[in-house]
Amino acid sequence: MSSMRGLVQFIADLRNARARELEEKRINKELANIRQKFKSEKLDGYQKKKYVCKLLYIYIQGYNVDFGHLEAVNLISATKYSEKQIGYLAVTLFLHEQHELLPLVVNSIRKDLLDHNELNNCLALHAVANVGGREMGEALSADVHRLLISPTSKSFVKKKAALTLLRLYRKHPAIIQREWAERIVSLMDDPDMGVVLSVTSLVMALIQDNPDAFKGSYVKAAQRLRKIVIENDISPDYLYYKVPCPWIQVKFLKLLQYYPPSGKSHYSSVELY
Repeated sequence: MSSMRGLVQFIADLRNARARELEEKRINKELANIRQKFKSEKLDGYQKKKYVCKLLYIYIQGYNVDFGHLEAVNLISATKYSEKQIGYLAVTLFLHEQHELLPLVVNSIRKDLLDHNELNNCLALHAVANVGGREMGEALSADVHRLLISPTSKSFVKKKAALTLLRLYRKHPAIIQREWAERIVSLMDDPDMGVVLSVTSLVMALIQDNPDAFKGSYVKAAQRLRKIVIENDISPDYLYYKVPCPWIQVKFLKLLQYYPPSGKSHYSSVELY
């Protein structure tokens, strides 16, 4: 971004404005210039990125930006990562789940979810999690699930995929299919604790509405707790004040609360007076 001198100068002008009126005047001038550029000139990817960045900065300063959304959507299809990144950032800020332009980005997002480039996968997952409504969730949830369970997916992609499914589930529970349960639960055995933590958060949400489908998570949680607490089978990176991964221990204990003990306690028949 520092290479875009026009953007840097624009930000400097706004910071140097001594009064609100001067700032608004500078912003209105820039908005008029960008609008004219979008209308009258054929811009390359770099120029689109620069002007969309200016619109983003104006937007986060609290000003209304009612144009340039289509140019931002087009940047998602760019081959350069820097241009694609700005396109995704603009889409997540400018668009909401009912926006009329949202259907135009579904195919581009699916292409990035299917890509072998993990960075593109992550950009697409962020967009689905932050913007995705029912239509986008129904169209792309299977692709997100595929990234989650794929043996070739990197750990950081799996973490984002699990949290994306969690976000979609909280908004539209019907998007998560029952037949996915076994594969999702199996990821609680993943060697990466970050993946385990993300997947466990997803499983805990799913258990509340469908405990039978995810009852296998009870055994997974108990086995993983034994490895962490008793066998101390954990990387030193996950020790917190000599306590092995306390946050995942808390997650597992909360998960176990959703299921009754496997054996009947002898106290259950005792009458208290």
